[in-house]
Amino acid sequence: METIKQPKVNKQKFSDGGIKFDTQSEFNQTYINDLRDVIKTNTSIPTHTPKKFIDCIYLYWDGTTTYELYIYINNTWKKVALS
Repeated sequence: METIKQPKVNKQKFSDGGIKFDTQSEFNQTYINDLRDVIKTNTSIPTHTPKKFIDCIYLYWDGTTTYELYIYINNTWKKVALS
């Protein structure tokens, strides 16, 4: 009979005001650090191809009352009007 291994629980360290997992690579930690920041408001419609996951979320403001949330999905920008 084969024994089943239980998954290892990740321990947390608190440093620099954030959470860092022991088993996490620095590559993954970069994504977590990006998600902790506030998404900035932009005054132009996105036309670029995002290089990072956080760049797939884009908040547009026309300078008056129109806010739009753009999300990069399937190699194209999709927008949702916010009120």
